[in-house]
Amino acid sequence: MKVVVLGGAGDMGSEAVKELVKFPEVERITIADLNTAAAEKLVSSLGQEKVRVQKVDATCHQDLVNVLKGHTVAAGALGPFYRFEKPIVEAALAAGVDYVSICDDHDAASAVIQMDRTARDKGRKALTGMGWTPGLRNILARKGL
Repeated sequence: MKVVVLGGAGDMGSEAVKELVKFPEVERITIADLNTAAAEKLVSSLGQEKVRVQKVDATCHQDLVNVLKGHTVAAGALGPFYRFEKPIVEAALAAGVDYVSICDDHDAASAVIQMDRTARDKGRKALTGMGWTPGLRNILARKGL
């Protein structure tokens, strides 16, 4: 499986990357982020050859499509979700990639849910709202905040 984590250098995305490296069936992880310095730092800390960095401009549809192509699934941790969630799903569908996201924005999640038929017609899945609040709560607890 090849996974691209959008926003993979951020607080939530980096935690997803740290978990994904533990799974042998995940053969490649791409950290797609505008902040490549933070992404490279994460890669160095992991010491995993299967993790790579790719810069992405989430405001550019074609840039998103190019980054997503060739992956099995895209994991979305790139906010603000009201701005990026729907365009990212559109790019994932154009790239032929399944999508799962931690989106916590009701309107953005509703927009993605409205795209369900389009995703199914393309043989793809687009899952949104998969755990921002529980994830943040766990990170805060771990850090003792």
